Amino acid sequence: MVAMTVSSPNPLLSVVVPAYNDAPILRQCLARLAAQTLAPAAYEIVVVDDGSTDDTPRVISEAASGRVRVRCVRFDRNRGRSAARNAAIRAAGAPLVVFVDSDVLVLPDFLQRHMEIHSSAASPVVGRGPVIVIPSPEIPARTPRIGISPAYLDTGNASVPRQVLVEAGLFDEGFRVYGWEDFDLGLRIKARGIPRVFSPSALAYHVQRPPTLESLDRHLAKEEERARTALYLLRKHPGAETRMLIQDTRPQRALHFLLGGAGLVSPATALRLARWLRSRNLSTLAFLVTRGILNRHYLATLDRFRAAEEGR
Repeated sequence: MVAMTVSSPNPLLSVVVPAYNDAPILRQCLARLAAQTLAPAAYEIVVVDDGSTDDTPRVISEAASGRVRVRCVRFDRNRGRSAARNAAIRAAGAPLVVFVDSDVLVLPDFLQRHMEIHSSAASPVVGRGPVIVIPSPEIPARTPRIGISPAYLDTGNASVPRQVLVEAGLFDEGFRVYGWEDFDLGLRIKARGIPRVFSPSALAYHVQRPPTLESLDRHLAKEEERARTALYLLRKHPGAETRMLIQDTRPQRALHFLLGGAGLVSPATALRLARWLRSRNLSTLAFLVTRGILNRHYLATLDRFRAAEEGR
């Protein structure tokens, strides 16, 4: 159990934020983390600059001049999010670690809500909250309907005692490119019998700008990375649970086939339809349309990579 006495001279909570070439949204992320209802002395923010070549160092330096303690770990080259988070966990000075990605925006009571999860627990737990996808950095006035994520650990919004992370072996740095490293660590923590507590009030908003025709290739490349690491996850944790997580079951494939236009809708047509839907404030439908096209590419790439592995 993590002690939650705010009179302690040491921070009670370390917020871990990996950052790579995302300076504008990182500035907003850090500003919101610095404007919490929690006392500034009760927490610290550990930012890992994962070899950025943009204004990320200056953004971190500016954040460090405020009331909340901000510490920076810098890599001279990009090493990936697993390595970045591991470096931050090792540097953390608090017994409780909260994970927030650099493109995640939180409400003022976010850290207080995570502390409440652990102060109410009689033994170590994984704290989770909703991750709500938004298309721009403006947090909506109304909270959308919230569903419980199947991910045991989601680094967009999670809190774990530091000792639990260390004993579970930290993040696997074999997940070098995008995707699934938090799912892997979550499965290992779950196997150790650490329960998960989900708090709907610990809200986090993940800024994911919709794909455009100009950015489509970049989004498709990200899905290819996700497919590659999905197979790595499946090799580590074979079985139905992992297949469900990586959307590799027949019912899921059938659903994504339909959402992807049954193979009849081109990415360009889907993006034009999504833009039309957003113009009429139908953002949820627009998200499903674009997600369907991206998932179609992800699953096709998953099958291609698997066939290549089996053919060796």
